[in-house]
Amino acid sequence: MSQEELINTISNRCITGGIVKKVIGITALWLMLLIVCVSSAQAQILEIEGYTVIRGGTGSIICLGRWVPSTEVGKPGYCEGQMADVSQLTAISTKQTADRLDQLLFVLTAIDQKLEDNNIQIERLIEATINTQASIDQQVGQVGELMYDTITTRVDALARRVLANDTFKNELEKLKEDIQADIKKYYSGQEKTQ
Repeated sequence: MSQEELINTISNRCITGGIVKKVIGITALWLMLLIVCVSSAQAQILEIEGYTVIRGGTGSIICLGRWVPSTEVGKPGYCEGQMADVSQLTAISTKQTADRLDQLLFVLTAIDQKLEDNNIQIERLIEATINTQASIDQQVGQVGELMYDTITTRVDALARRVLANDTFKNELEKLKEDIQADIKKYYSGQEKTQ
């Protein structure tokens, strides 16, 4: 082989080897691009609490119906139902929450008012009970005092002739003391000395 043939053979091999390298490199690049596109299309779809959230270039939207995944590789699928922007749903949810809080505040205010009214009525009942108890105590004391005085007066008013008998007189005095002791016991707080 001549030197010229040898240079042509080496040059053809370099050209052929360079083309294969380029084809392998371009194929690898396409495979990487395909893998990245498919994984990014899948990563844009999230399922949160039964809702499908789709992230796009303009923001996130939510499928309010049923999400049907695509059968084709690299395509996201479609929503059977309404699609809503996250900011719209946030605004609606915030409004509904505020309305519920207003309703709850109204109910709590009504309950607070009822409790205040009940407390006023309880204070009045306590005051009436105290006044009634004081009145009863006063009446019991007056009745006890009246009975004590009546018994003393009647025993002292017995005919002199009945009191002339010492045994009978002693029994009457003992009966008087027993009755007065019972009156003091039942109508406590009323002591009367002779």
